[in-house]
Amino acid sequence: MNWNKGIIIVAMTAVLIACAGSPVVDQSQGPKTIVEKQRSMFELSPSDADIFLEALTSLHDRQGEPDYKAASAKLRIFLQEHPRSKWTASAQALILTINNLIDLQEKVKTGSLELSKANAEKAKLKKDYKNYEEKYQAEAVKLQQENEQLKNDIELLKKLEIQMGQREKMLK
Repeated sequence: MNWNKGIIIVAMTAVLIACAGSPVVDQSQGPKTIVEKQRSMFELSPSDADIFLEALTSLHDRQGEPDYKAASAKLRIFLQEHPRSKWTASAQALILTINNLIDLQEKVKTGSLELSKANAEKAKLKKDYKNYEEKYQAEAVKLQQENEQLKNDIELLKKLEIQMGQREKMLK
């Protein structure tokens, strides 16, 4: 038994001495020493509840703009890492809801664009209608004036005809 303890102590000492000589550099987060690296080896990975809560926090950020794609990605990672968690059904339902919400947002965006186009077309048609209405009203006024002038001319012709008839009677 003492012999086993001695081998374990010698092996651990050899590993520490071999590793203590140079720091391990992790390019992603800057230089780390062996002690820091060993500490990270002994840290626990986040629990299923932690990952699930992290995904939920993505649904509401500080600016008030939810990041649905990030939440969905985190939930998918959650499902891959913890397929038998008690949160699995909730995560699947959330992913489905988020996907439906993203689809609805796209439809609303498309609908808004179509509504804007329709409103622009409506405004153009109203403008065209006003222009045509003004044009036809001016034309109607012009025709009405011409009709009045023609009536006056006809009345004048009748009077002249009567006067001509009276002159012919006087000349006979």
